[in-house]
Amino acid sequence: MLKVNHIDAYYGKVQALHDVSLEVGGDEIISLIGANGAGKSTLMKTIMGLIRPKHGNVEFQGEDMTKIRNTKIVSKGIVYVPEGREVFPEMSVRDNLEMGAYCRKYSQKEMNDHLEEMYAIFPKLGERQKQLAGSLSGGEQQMLAICRGLMSDPKLIMFDEPSLGLAPVIVEDMFRVIVDINKTKKIPILLVEQNAFMALSISNRSYVMENGRITLSGPSKELLESDEVKKSYLGG
Repeated sequence: MLKVNHIDAYYGKVQALHDVSLEVGGDEIISLIGANGAGKSTLMKTIMGLIRPKHGNVEFQGEDMTKIRNTKIVSKGIVYVPEGREVFPEMSVRDNLEMGAYCRKYSQKEMNDHLEEMYAIFPKLGERQKQLAGSLSGGEQQMLAICRGLMSDPKLIMFDEPSLGLAPVIVEDMFRVIVDINKTKKIPILLVEQNAFMALSISNRSYVMENGRITLSGPSKELLESDEVKKSYLGG
């Protein structure tokens, strides 16, 4: 589905990613864990075409994405739910959701059907559909960001730190929904997350990133038992 092949990426003259390779197969949840500044978000932005790699390439469904405009990448079916939610605060919940479908030519009935589907996933969004997004709680804004991404019928979703700044009970709900999206809609997911235990617990395979390099990878169950991962990321 998605292949990242030997990517080198830079901010100016500073190299942020070093020979990074990663794969996401159909129906998989893949987690990418690492400390702040490890390069996880940089990799996400490179996949989305917001940063252009100096070497290597990104393939999606066999097509090279590295020379395609980032707006076209969205229309190919890759959705990025960024860190910090980034909802449109002065727009209503409903308008935010409709913005998520801007690259799709839905009829009004199709749009309404998609909206009702989102309200079924998170009923609070239905209750607040006329409310300004900026007035929502952090957890509600994260719900909105997830559903805005789903509005375009994605073929792959990338979540960047979905648990950031949320209460533990809301975090559990968020991860439950991510698993449900993967299982019911058969959408592969790339999950960047500092909550290493939760990320490893719900994913099929995982990658560990340090200083812009992939240092470990393998089945998530095995990495949960890894002494190196326990020491560095699980407090063990």
